[in-house]
Amino acid sequence: MRLTNNLSKVILKKGEEAVTGRIGLGWMVDSLRHFGLKKMIVDEHRQEKKSNREKDAYEKMMAGVMMMTSGGERLEDIENLRADRGLLDSLGWKEMVCADTVINFIGDRRNNAKTRRVNDELVVKALKKSREEEFTFDSDATYMDSGKECAEYSYQKRRQMSGLLGSIAELGIINTVDYRRGNESPQRGILNQLRKACAQARRAGKSIRRFRSDSAGYQDKIFTYCSTNEIEYYVTLDKNEGVLKTVKKLKGGDWKTMYGRYADRDKQWAVTEHVVAKGYHVRIMVLRWKNPDPTLFDKNEYCYHVIGTNNREIDPMEWLEIHNGRMGSIEHDHKELKSGFGCEYTPSNTFEKNRGYFLLGVLAHNMVQVLKLFYLGADAVQWTAKTIRYQFINVCGKIVRSGRQFYCRIINVTNEVFSRFKECQQVMISG
Repeated sequence: MRLTNNLSKVILKKGEEAVTGRIGLGWMVDSLRHFGLKKMIVDEHRQEKKSNREKDAYEKMMAGVMMMTSGGERLEDIENLRADRGLLDSLGWKEMVCADTVINFIGDRRNNAKTRRVNDELVVKALKKSREEEFTFDSDATYMDSGKECAEYSYQKRRQMSGLLGSIAELGIINTVDYRRGNESPQRGILNQLRKACAQARRAGKSIRRFRSDSAGYQDKIFTYCSTNEIEYYVTLDKNEGVLKTVKKLKGGDWKTMYGRYADRDKQWAVTEHVVAKGYHVRIMVLRWKNPDPTLFDKNEYCYHVIGTNNREIDPMEWLEIHNGRMGSIEHDHKELKSGFGCEYTPSNTFEKNRGYFLLGVLAHNMVQVLKLFYLGADAVQWTAKTIRYQFINVCGKIVRSGRQFYCRIINVTNEVFSRFKECQQVMISG
């Protein structure tokens, strides 16, 4: 039978068949149950139900996470999942909580603290399962425009909320998070997050080898901590008076032309030592290029970019490549978290509810990373949120019972997409 190409003449009917266009959500949730996430949440929220009718914390958190993962942009989009009979069958649930229940849940500060601890446990488990022994910790703050009453003006001169995030570069997992108002200094909290990342790595029997940051990480106490704990740091330096004074001491013969993959006749580099507070020496690399637009207030002949490290042996272009690698890790995570999981949205005028929503978004991001890293195969690791929705999450399917056997029918997909589900299942069977 051929479908008419004039849909205006088609009779519309609403059906309630147990077919879902999000069968991958059920597989994601079950994969993370296999990974241990449900136990982490249950252990954290043990004996907190006030009645037998109340939904437990696991279902409340998963409702918000699934909404974000499937592409929802508002908490109210949970209602679309509630109406999806096929999705509920794949989850083994009779019903799903409503959006108001999730809002009330994330408005409780204690619940949000527990969400952070659940995320910590998920990170430690991922570090343990990784084949890597040493990791890179990247730190950066991201900002979200907001018209809510709890937002404050940031240095960008807009009302914003801010998230200070730390990421394990090798895994693409956000392992530390502080959600705050836009007027909070981006420098505040970085050292605490670095300490926390090191503690997570130790619990997993691994270590943090490198620390990378923009100029917010240019702090004596961070440099001291890194050197004391044998961590290499690669940090952009503020072009303050002291740094520029060091730069001005460089002579013509100190400047060399860029080479290798960064070869550029219009840019030059030089390496020297910069003395910070208490006589502490930092090895710095200075990049310079002609000032393309000198003005009355900026008459300098050159523009400069300065990077500091405590690695005394590294080749300058390798040094630059390692430092620039943070743009493909932490800044990529920022983009994914905000545009891929909708965390640039602030659902309430209440700060705590916005914080809870953001923390759920971080958990959703990390759940997807775990799915890609350990359940979907090596070529899925680089997928964006948009790609994984197209290739796995938002796929049509149905749970069918025939005799004593249950089947999951994946409907109208390519062999490549179908193989993802088989691979995911095989990992759960073998693990």
